[in-house]
Amino acid sequence: MRRLLPLAASLVAGCAAHLQLPMTSGEVARLGSGAALVAYLGQPDATAAVCDVSAAGPHLPRFDRDLRDALIDGLLEGAVTPLVWGKCTEALLKRLPGAEATALLDALAPAYVKLLTSSKLQTDPLVAARLAVLHRLYVDRKAGLDGTPQRVAPMLDDLLRALAQPALGSIATRFATELLANADVERGVWEGKAVDESLMNVLAAAGNEMTLSRFALRLPSPALRDEAKRHLIRVHIAQSPFAEVRDNAAAVEDQVMRDGHNAVSLAELTVQRAWFDGAALQRSVLVEQNVQAQTARVLATDSRGGPTSVLPELSMRGTLSAQVQGFSRPLAICNRSRELDVDPCIAVAEVTLDHPLAYLDKGATFHFRDTLPMAEVVSLAQSDDFTVPVKIGGRDVAGLSWGLWFQAPQPLTFTGPTPGSIGPPLVVRVGLGNLRRLTFDIDAPGGRFVAVVENDDVAAFRVSSRGAQGSVGDNGSSGSAGSTGSECESGGPGSDGGPGGAGGPGGNGGGVHVIVACGAGPCGDAPARLAKVIVSEGGAGGPGGVGGAGGAGGSGGSRRSATTHTDSDGNSVTDDPGCSAGSSGLSGSNGPSGPDGTAGRGGPVSFEVVFGLL
Repeated sequence: MRRLLPLAASLVAGCAAHLQLPMTSGEVARLGSGAALVAYLGQPDATAAVCDVSAAGPHLPRFDRDLRDALIDGLLEGAVTPLVWGKCTEALLKRLPGAEATALLDALAPAYVKLLTSSKLQTDPLVAARLAVLHRLYVDRKAGLDGTPQRVAPMLDDLLRALAQPALGSIATRFATELLANADVERGVWEGKAVDESLMNVLAAAGNEMTLSRFALRLPSPALRDEAKRHLIRVHIAQSPFAEVRDNAAAVEDQVMRDGHNAVSLAELTVQRAWFDGAALQRSVLVEQNVQAQTARVLATDSRGGPTSVLPELSMRGTLSAQVQGFSRPLAICNRSRELDVDPCIAVAEVTLDHPLAYLDKGATFHFRDTLPMAEVVSLAQSDDFTVPVKIGGRDVAGLSWGLWFQAPQPLTFTGPTPGSIGPPLVVRVGLGNLRRLTFDIDAPGGRFVAVVENDDVAAFRVSSRGAQGSVGDNGSSGSAGSTGSECESGGPGSDGGPGGAGGPGGNGGGVHVIVACGAGPCGDAPARLAKVIVSEGGAGGPGGVGGAGGAGGSGGSRRSATTHTDSDGNSVTDDPGCSAGSSGLSGSNGPSGPDGTAGRGGPVSFEVVFGLL
């Protein structure tokens, strides 16, 4: 396994190198691979909600062995931070069917042992953090969720032997001791004694919340777990800063035993004000547009032009507070029921978000849809900021407001369909309802195209109807080859190549009608600025044809050897002096290339100014 893990990690890293980052939750849900999941979770602000197979937003369509192995390797090799990895795996264990959740626990056991016995555990805080998140997943798992005994029992036996030797360092000893103590609690034993009410009374008197919490989760029978919960709730009541809790201890105890928290009813109470923790507001939103495909990705950034990442999730717990009539202190959103919080709180069901891209999950965390059609994004352009109104008990009481920027889109050029044809007619509606940016809504023969352009980027943007380039001229004919010379004669000259044909004229630009919607105020210089941006252009003339190649000269005739004889006196007599080979004929000239076609002319562009919004 030690040999295979680095290999698997390198394969995941190699696959991730070909994935586009930043990657949105919608994209990882579409890809659905282990490499994509690890690459996504490794980004700053990635949300583990993609691991919740029953989430309302984008999520993994399945969880198979590829995803499981990649996720475990992502933790061991440091590709995913322990915090995000723990949230992802916790969501999986909570939502997967029983057999699949058990298989995941079984697969985590070797990873736990690998980290527990690592030589780096004592010196590397990251190794300790990875072990800690695995440890918490196991000891805090819901009652009834277990690995198979054939995998768990041998691991616990090995830990007992290691502690007895001792063979573990101080950090490993602490984790192993707690894990074994947790296993004892599951058998109803604590420090060698059977767990009963008298033991719980002692722990409650000492304010030992940690042990009582473990009892409430892990004791073997529901009756014992309920008794532990009651003792823990009483400790919480005694420590509560709310006088309302301490003065109504019995009623609060009954409610928390029933619901897991002390949610107040807002039917007859007034939420006077609500607010977010300031740290939650330090974000900006960047909309990345693909105008040709009419899709958009909604990303996060610290500033315009700064580095981008995915939009973060934001938990209402710990960030949203409200002052409610009749309570001495601000109320928070209720914690998870397993925490048995006795302080008055606002139920998650009382909180709603009024925004098309945001949704709140059952755990009081809101998420964003981050891959969607442009038609759904363009409505954001009417606001200066990305604002998410929050309602509590049906009333608008708070809002989250982040900066908002639209990435400059690529220019849009619509061209005639065939060589030399006229450009397509366009109707371009430009909305000036927001002083910071303009919206372009274009009707073209190919469909509707929407784009949003910040004021600073308008001069570099362009919408045009362009005539098609003219047709290419025909190539000239090739010259014929010269005749081959007879014996001792030169070859004939090749004929000249024919001229190339003229290129066709470029098409004229199509007619463009521009409707400028000025909103409530005057348009100012907007029409003049837009006249430089929205244009009709003639197409380029077609290139002339290439002249024909001149014909090759004919080959010269062959040479003739001299012939002689010897006369009667013994003298050599020349009968035929012979001749040299003929020279090749001259090649013909290449024909001239044809002239380029003339460029087309721009078509008419008309402007209409209206008031109001598009």
